[in-house]
Amino acid sequence: MLEERRRNLFWTPCAAYCIDQMLEEFMKLNRVRDCIEKGQKITKFIYNRIWLLNLMKKEFTGGEELLRPSVTRSASSFTTLQSLLDHRVGLRRMFQSKKWVSSRFSKLDEGKDVENIILDSSFWRKVQFVRRSIDPIVEVLQKINSDESLSMPFIYNDMYRAKLAIKINHNDDARKYEPFWSVIDNHWSSLFHHPLYLAAYFLNPSYRYRPDFILHPDVVRGLNACIVRLESDSARRISASMQLISETDLAISTRSELDPAAWWQQHGINCLELQRIAVRILSQSCSSFGCEHNWSIHDQMYVQRHNRLAQKRLSETIYVHYNLRLRERQMRRRSSNLPSLDIVLQEDLLYDWTVETEKQPLQEDEEILYNEMEHGDAYENDLQELDDGNADSRKRALEMVLADVVEPLDVEDPAQDDAASGDDQDLNFIDDDMTE
Repeated sequence: MLEERRRNLFWTPCAAYCIDQMLEEFMKLNRVRDCIEKGQKITKFIYNRIWLLNLMKKEFTGGEELLRPSVTRSASSFTTLQSLLDHRVGLRRMFQSKKWVSSRFSKLDEGKDVENIILDSSFWRKVQFVRRSIDPIVEVLQKINSDESLSMPFIYNDMYRAKLAIKINHNDDARKYEPFWSVIDNHWSSLFHHPLYLAAYFLNPSYRYRPDFILHPDVVRGLNACIVRLESDSARRISASMQLISETDLAISTRSELDPAAWWQQHGINCLELQRIAVRILSQSCSSFGCEHNWSIHDQMYVQRHNRLAQKRLSETIYVHYNLRLRERQMRRRSSNLPSLDIVLQEDLLYDWTVETEKQPLQEDEEILYNEMEHGDAYENDLQELDDGNADSRKRALEMVLADVVEPLDVEDPAQDDAASGDDQDLNFIDDDMTE
């Protein structure tokens, strides 16, 4: 309706939202859904048991987390699945270690299920299959939402190359990549064949003036549609459609160095009509996700885990988080190596990977530790009223009690590590029949 009323206006869908919809459809595929459900079972079990989480980070993952937030909830699921694959060796070692076998968690039915998943080689092959199929699309989504450059001049080529990468990752086996291509094409045909994306691809000098550039008929039609809509004067339309930039040595050498819009401003002075249209198109962003993301702090704070916050507390939390983001933006202008505070603020992105559906009862060893800690507090209060000699004896007794309860995080036996490593070497990541 808006385009009908304003003939010189283009409406384009948000590319980040469209790609996120692709990822959500990928998650509905049987093979992908099975891997994600099992991966969530692993992270929920580990992250809801402090002793097990500390053991993992101290001895088996080098202090690194399994959870890996990304741009959206769907993208976070796939990046966390990738993180599990990266830490598969450490996880296998942990669930084969003496500490795990002797712990009470290994006797739980849920613990046995998680152990079977981690020690199952077919599970990791399936995760590798999913990673090869999804990673190119996730990389495009992350590039769109980065602040490095505008995404409009690159989105069409990036999506095309992502499809080719998926095909190459599966050795051109149509049975493996066709389900993912089908999802991409369902969105590609209706959204990414928009004239504005096609024209931006044509006008991008880093693509247009390469020797291997292929002029597809759809790209030409997209450019012509943009010229007609963005230029109201008929004479200028004809002039713009006939103009080409002279390929000087300076223009060729800077086509990949300069921003596409800046390149046209510098080298398009001989074709002013086409230059004007090119700068307008190449200066656009194809994603509104950043704006929506920054202005939806209330939605991120008011999630299931925080829905009982008092109004004043909620307002104060939103105020603090919003100002943290403003400060981060100022700091990142001075240094690009700073970690993003935004990742810390987006715990709802990994809600499905950390929060168990039902509140787990206090485990037996955790309950013993809790009771002993309460007794320990009472002992400490009594010690303040005793002399030094009696206090020392009571403290030693308390330390002996706690030593029997808390399992120490010692360095793992090297022989045990070698055995686990040998088992992991048996994993064959060459794709088996992974078709749906």
